[in-house]
Amino acid sequence: MKRTLAIDSHVAFQWTQVRTVVAGGLLGLCHTLMAPSSSTLGLSSPSHGAWAWLYGGVSLAMLGAAAVPAKSKRQAIWLVGTVAIGAVVSLLRSQLGDAMVAPAVFSWSLLLAMYLAQGGLSRGRALLTTVWGTLLGVSAQLLPETMESHGLLLNLPLWTSNVLAGGCVGLLVGTATVTRHLVMKVAPVDGELQSLLPSADATDELAKLVRQALETYQQAASSLEEHPSARSAAEQLVKKIGRFGKRWQDIESQAQKSDRAQLGERKRDLEARVAASTDDSVRNEYARALRAIDEQLAYLDDIAKGRERAIARLHHQVATLERLRLAAVRHRSVGATKLGEDLKSVVDELQQAGQDLDTAAEVLAELPS
Repeated sequence: MKRTLAIDSHVAFQWTQVRTVVAGGLLGLCHTLMAPSSSTLGLSSPSHGAWAWLYGGVSLAMLGAAAVPAKSKRQAIWLVGTVAIGAVVSLLRSQLGDAMVAPAVFSWSLLLAMYLAQGGLSRGRALLTTVWGTLLGVSAQLLPETMESHGLLLNLPLWTSNVLAGGCVGLLVGTATVTRHLVMKVAPVDGELQSLLPSADATDELAKLVRQALETYQQAASSLEEHPSARSAAEQLVKKIGRFGKRWQDIESQAQKSDRAQLGERKRDLEARVAASTDDSVRNEYARALRAIDEQLAYLDDIAKGRERAIARLHHQVATLERLRLAAVRHRSVGATKLGEDLKSVVDELQQAGQDLDTAAEVLAELPS
């Protein structure tokens, strides 16, 4: 199965960025009111007065809460602690001067990133969020002064330039949350399954059943991400159904080359020739031809009976896949985390169905082509 890294909810991620951009703009307004006009937004620029120690706390409170709203007591405690430590870092930056720039910028970024990693993330994703958040946090701190040095904020009113710089800082902080939204998605249909699909113009019952099996598997796969054993059993069964259906399509394609009506007409013609002939040698040859036609008709009868059994078998397999889909949805709706007994029984039935198809495929291999 093909695995791809994707954002689980683009809407949620985009709203996060909107919130952080707005928070960054408000932070820029606070900077306009409280900081000296000669300073830029961020710890890389010197500041004094109350803003010197307030900046670290206020910036982390506004940007952190906008990026990851505190929805639990644990997150609220983390946010308060982050704000308090950020205020201390900002105060040390103003007291120790330029010697504290690099440590202050890194500490502020790390504090923000560690808060962004809260909220029920897995250990790996939390670590990735911390690293990525720290890097973008450092970039956010350096961005306003970089914009100022390149003349991007020249000839703008002070509040406008600060709001603009703050919005850009917020955008970077919002982007740092992308790792919270990343998920590994497994494409339910791989190349092998695609190759087993009937052609688009195939409208017979067998082709419809194979397509229905694939569609049901696709629907069930999205509910089985937490149960790889069930998903694997379903995938194996749908592949066997596809191969089984393809084998039957090949058989029917060959069988259609022999028309039953024409064979019956030939048989009646040969029987009339046998009745009209008085030469024993000629009658024997016609009799041999009649036996060959009877065998062809018997083969067609066996193929027709086999097709009926195949259709009945595929109806059972598709119904089993549909049962798995509903069992997975029910299992997910009750918030179960382990493979329940109901889901286990369906998985067992899937495996048995796969074995039945293997046996049927062996019988198909013995049919005349």
